[in-house]
Amino acid sequence: MKYEKLGGGFIKKREKRVVGLFIDGTGLDRATRRINRKVDMAALVRGVTSGIAPVVARYYTLVPYEDDSRQRAFLDAVARAGLSVIVKRLPPKGITRQVSIDLEMAADMVAFAHGLTSFSKENEYMPADAAIHTPAQYLRRQQAEVVEAADDKEETQTETIPDIKTAPRSIVVVCPSREIAYPLSLIKNIAADTTTADFGQFNTGDVLKSAQKWIDLSDSETIWRD
Repeated sequence: MKYEKLGGGFIKKREKRVVGLFIDGTGLDRATRRINRKVDMAALVRGVTSGIAPVVARYYTLVPYEDDSRQRAFLDAVARAGLSVIVKRLPPKGITRQVSIDLEMAADMVAFAHGLTSFSKENEYMPADAAIHTPAQYLRRQQAEVVEAADDKEETQTETIPDIKTAPRSIVVVCPSREIAYPLSLIKNIAADTTTADFGQFNTGDVLKSAQKWIDLSDSETIWRD
């Protein structure tokens, strides 16, 4: 990692990281129901990524077997927050079958850690609003604003914009299940920053130990809807 000396004993990283955000929507829903609060999804994204526009932002959830207008409205709202929505349908009533999104989530996390930023479109929810922007579009817009601001100030220095393919990677996982502990440990071993965010009650300590950092969302005052 390259650093720049600022004086007074302070340094800063010269090499900016790119962020991948992976949210277990089912786990997030259960946690917020438990504390009887509703999350502002856009505020959550900003909070757990420290305001950095994620290169990849994916929300994984289970949906009813039959289409539900309220569910579609909710998923549209999640997509408007800049998240790609990955869904799996629950089985019809009367059929007992275990359904999970852990495999898709784990595979995408490992792929991102190895440098990928595009994934399979299988099971991806298509929002009704065609104007919804993807995380990559947010990043390009942010980069364009940086360049435009530099031109306005007639600066001679160029703002450092991370190379998506080669920049160090930070992975943030929100409300992961215990099955995510192993892929998190694997990712940590291939030199990617790993952070988990939850509401202070883990299914297992393995998830907490498998990541380098942990964010307690229950302490947040900025991620809630009124």
